[in-house]
Amino acid sequence: TTIYLPRMPAKNCQMQISEKTKSFLVKNASFILAIVGIVLGVVLSLKLNSNLPRIISPTVSFVALNDMESKLTEEQAALKKQISDTDSQIDKLNEQVRQKQSDLKGLVDEVESLKSQVGLTAVSGKGIEVFLNDSDQYRDNPNAIAHASDMRDLVNYLWFNGAQAISIEGAGGIEERIGPTTSIDCIVNTVLVNNTKMVPPFTIKVLGDREKMISAINDRKALKSIYDRVERGELQFHVIDSVQSVNLPKFTGNLIIQNAKIY
Repeated sequence: TTIYLPRMPAKNCQMQISEKTKSFLVKNASFILAIVGIVLGVVLSLKLNSNLPRIISPTVSFVALNDMESKLTEEQAALKKQISDTDSQIDKLNEQVRQKQSDLKGLVDEVESLKSQVGLTAVSGKGIEVFLNDSDQYRDNPNAIAHASDMRDLVNYLWFNGAQAISIEGAGGIEERIGPTTSIDCIVNTVLVNNTKMVPPFTIKVLGDREKMISAINDRKALKSIYDRVERGELQFHVIDSVQSVNLPKFTGNLIIQNAKIY
């Protein structure tokens, strides 16, 4: 079923809309103008307050960069000078340390040399051993024993002939190094070396030129008193041929001298 609606004339509709619009505009003209003015004011205000892009002069930028380069160059030069000065100070300190080490080494070497000279270090090397003992024939004869004086004479004689180091060993392996303050004494049949008691047989160890030391010990004219007693059977005395090298302990006696007399 088809329904047909009535159509109004278009001319009359346009006239009605036009009249209504005109009537509205006339009545509200002041209000509309006020709104338009407010909107325009806000837009202009936003435009004026917005940050416009700044135009940077290329000349100003170059000058700033040039100044910064000059400043950095100066700072770099100052740092290099500071590093150079520090290196110079380090070199100076190193040189002082090396000098002190050299001086200290010289002192240490001197101390070691002095210690060796006075017998404060153990030594070993080429040398000889001399056997000295009481007679096994004449036990009641006072001349048939090894006296402290015999050992003193032998020690002085060996020093005179170039001995580098000397020690005396008694029975039981008791050994004493001969030093600058060594005393060799006796109490009855007991010999005291550095105040250490020793009994025969004695072994005198000598560090030095073997041929020279052997030649000195075999010199019967220089050691006439000892060899006369050996010939009478009152003393046992000879070089131990089988020994080629010797080991001597360090000096352990007293180095303090309270009284001394030089002859």
